[in-house]
Order: sequence, then C-alpha cells, then structure tokens
Amino acid sequence: MVTEQEFNLIEKRLEAWNEKFLIVSVGFGNFTKDQILEHVKARDEIGQKIAEIQLYYLKKLKERG
Repeated sequence: MVTEQEFNLIEKRLEAWNEKFLIVSVGFGNFTKDQILEHVKARDEIGQKIAEIQLYYLKKLKERG
C-alpha cells in the first residue's frame, strides 16, 4: 500500500515530466501526463498502480547508486 507521503512524492515527480509524455499500459490503456496526474491525485486503482510502479523504479534506482 502506498502511503500519503509517497503519493505526494510521486505527484511532484509526475508534475516535472514533459507535457508530451505518454504511458501505455496493457489492460489499462494510454494516458497523457495530465491523465496520469488525475489518477494519482484521485488515489484510484490506476493511480495506485502508477504510484507502485514509480516507487519500484525509485527503489531500484537507489540500489544501483
């Protein structure tokens, strides 16, 4: 489960992305940066999954350093 603090971190990270950024997810569809942010802010199923993926990426990035 993603904590509120982690959601806030992910929101800030997504806000910094390029406006042309697009995510394609099998089973969920295509999402623009703004759509991704809406889901993360709503804390819905898609937002939860995006946050989990982002946290996994950040943890793996930290392990490499």
